Amino acid sequence: MITQELNRLGFNHEDIRFARKCCLLRLSRGVYVAKHVCAVETHRPLWAGIEDSTFEAYPEYGDMRDEVTKLDAAVMARCEQQFQRRQSGSGDGTEPSDGETASSSSGTEVISHISAAIIHGLPLASPVTHQVEVVRPGINRRFANLHVRGTPIPKHHQGTIRGMRVTTLERTLVDVARAYSLEVSVAMIDDALHRHLTTPEKILTVLGQAVEKRNTKKVRRALELADGRRESPAESIAAVRFYEHGIHGMSPQVSFVIDEAGTQIRVDFCHRQARLIVEIDGLGKLYLGSGVPREELERERRREQWLRDRGWQVIRISWKELFSEAKFEEIKLAIMRSETAAAASAR
Repeated sequence: MITQELNRLGFNHEDIRFARKCCLLRLSRGVYVAKHVCAVETHRPLWAGIEDSTFEAYPEYGDMRDEVTKLDAAVMARCEQQFQRRQSGSGDGTEPSDGETASSSSGTEVISHISAAIIHGLPLASPVTHQVEVVRPGINRRFANLHVRGTPIPKHHQGTIRGMRVTTLERTLVDVARAYSLEVSVAMIDDALHRHLTTPEKILTVLGQAVEKRNTKKVRRALELADGRRESPAESIAAVRFYEHGIHGMSPQVSFVIDEAGTQIRVDFCHRQARLIVEIDGLGKLYLGSGVPREELERERRREQWLRDRGWQVIRISWKELFSEAKFEEIKLAIMRSETAAAASAR
């Protein structure tokens, strides 16, 4: 919600300042979100929607997901803020944010990059920015919570979602791959391919049409590494780490038939020659399925034991370990040992 909406609900400047100490979170200048239901009755208009389940309470995880959630809320608030300006005109009292004037963004702004990815429902592997990102022709400026880029965006690279102009899915993927790390861009491309939202050919076509040519090789590298078989950002990050460490031959989402009834188990990555399985434990993975971590752990243990009994080595990588060297050196060593053993037996 924006300051204008709070004013219409009867909250003045002092009321808003008090609510920020309680149940109201400030995302940027003039942009807020209700965090939870509180005990102050006068704050009911802020969180009534949470109480009657019209919308959910602002989630807090205690990890990096909090930053992603905050950016998501800021992007949605930006869309609402711009919608209000277009509906009532720049002179309606809507509070401009981050030092801009109300007229500076009217009619020209296109949501782009990470912010557009959020609107398209793409996953953000890590909180790489706290700023809402937009494009306005000929303007390059950074405010506290807003990043304005001046790169021209062709009309056919724009669409409308929730009343806001947004870069198309393919253009968004190209822009993110050009501006951010492989772990961020590959996770988004993998997700879009996995859900059959686009194809590599369509992304390459948009890349060729873009005026900007900076980091084109980086975009192509992200496309080369992308694979729609992967099912989570954690798996995508692992694939990027394999590339960075020179590890080849890791096939994603390989299935094994475990009984005569045809029951199957699937593993995240499999290196058949080395008889090596790599499983990635992303954030919250053990809370999927049954919803009970202990049951999920037991199921994972039984799967691993089945594989080990048949001569497979299983290496698990936690979310934290994705960003360190040790596990990937262990994987490289396992593959090297298998290659050495294969060479010796061939003599």
